[in-house]
Amino acid sequence: MSLYRHVLRCNAHNLDLFLPFIISGKHLGWIRNTFADHLRRWPRFFELSGDKVLINDNLSSCETRTKAMKEVCEILAFENVIPPSRGELFSVAPSLGDNPLINIDRAWVSVFGFESYGVHLNGYVLTPVEPELWLGIRSPDCLIDPEKLDNMVAGGLPAGHTLEENLLKEASEEASIDKDLAVKAHSAGYISYIMEVDEGLRRDTLFIYDLAVPEDFEPVDQDGEHISFIKVPASEALSLVEDGDEFKFNVNLVIIDFSIRHGILKPDHHEYKLLIRDLRPFA
Repeated sequence: MSLYRHVLRCNAHNLDLFLPFIISGKHLGWIRNTFADHLRRWPRFFELSGDKVLINDNLSSCETRTKAMKEVCEILAFENVIPPSRGELFSVAPSLGDNPLINIDRAWVSVFGFESYGVHLNGYVLTPVEPELWLGIRSPDCLIDPEKLDNMVAGGLPAGHTLEENLLKEASEEASIDKDLAVKAHSAGYISYIMEVDEGLRRDTLFIYDLAVPEDFEPVDQDGEHISFIKVPASEALSLVEDGDEFKFNVNLVIIDFSIRHGILKPDHHEYKLLIRDLRPFA
């Protein structure tokens, strides 16, 4: 089949169907034209100018914007216009590390097309032949892609956490990796995509980490994200990506990236140059 089809799927969108969403003079999001009409009910919070939507300047602090957005989104969620709250805030800022201009429940990030961040950890065992990857099997209760294969550790970046803090937290919760081992993970770059979804627009940047774990290590989930784990040669994981749809949608990209960096995917593969070019389409 194809590896590149996963990149195409994660970047399928039509921005002609969306309006820029402006906060404090900065274009930070995209909302569907059809969804913008719902915001007309709150003129004290939003200004609709025809070709864009702005948060009113009278909401001049992160706290006031966050409070107003929570009020609006809770009503729209009650009316089944948008998904219900997930009880976890994400920060929205011009760039990662900047002071947030607003905090919003993670369920509503895609509704407003804000960029979000996450960490994905490739846990693997070194062997003389090739790395063997630990993969999680997602719980049937997962909201996205239940029962599909996953990275050993992955999670979105909640408000108030650094990437490193979040990596340590997720490693403990999802795989019982203690801090002494988790801090040995090394940053391996990132992948990004823009994907139209039912709620709106996903604009995700996933920061990738690699961690070689001891041969006798076995991950144990503590937060219910995974029902079990399997360990497979990296080439077998790549074949599953190429020939099927066994993985959570964005984990396909993480496996491809790992395979490129570790020499599993060879430069003579017919999609190699396309993959290198488009794993970071809005870098």
